[in-house]
Amino acid sequence: MSGRVWFGLFFLVIGVGFFMHQANLLDFTAVLSTWWPLILIVIGIIQLVNRTYSSPLTGVLFIIVGGLFLANHWFEMNLAAFIWPLVIIFIGLAIIFTRGERGKKEHMEQDLKNFLLFSGTELRSQSKDFRGGNVTAIFGEAEIDLREAEISDEGATLDITAVFGGVTIIVPENVHVKVTGNPIFGGWEDKRRHLGDEESLSVLKLNCLAVFGGVVIKN
Repeated sequence: MSGRVWFGLFFLVIGVGFFMHQANLLDFTAVLSTWWPLILIVIGIIQLVNRTYSSPLTGVLFIIVGGLFLANHWFEMNLAAFIWPLVIIFIGLAIIFTRGERGKKEHMEQDLKNFLLFSGTELRSQSKDFRGGNVTAIFGEAEIDLREAEISDEGATLDITAVFGGVTIIVPENVHVKVTGNPIFGGWEDKRRHLGDEESLSVLKLNCLAVFGGVVIKN
């Protein structure tokens, strides 16, 4: 499931919860005050399941911190006091074990799935049959270079989501690129110097969603 879908489901659940609260069908504020750490745990699980070219430490950190907050509510222990030391420890581990690679990381698969949370990446696709995928950056930055990718004859669709972050997509010039965007307190900008021929065999569709973030398309 793409980051765009997870993000939409989050707002859907919150909206339905407050609607039921206003209709006196559910004390949603009480439920939220008790179970809000589950949000952190779900974010961590998403980070682990969807991680591509990123460290799993962020996902583990969210799960443990959410678990500590949840346990702190159910047990008479001051577990919350351990959270900040734990965050500092994980930051140190991330610095030590995250490889400082230079240049752009290579991608060879047909589908691209990149979920970034409080992190960044530079990726160069050399796929021989690129079909699309999704790129989600939440409080993060991503640069995806598709100039060396061969777009599938059936076309490719790439969903781009930037939430309090930024995504830059470098597209090839030998394909027809169709860009659509939904800015929500954010924006997207098409900086392409050359627009591909509409009669090109391959079509690359970019669906942009920017929420307090930005998406840049260039070639």
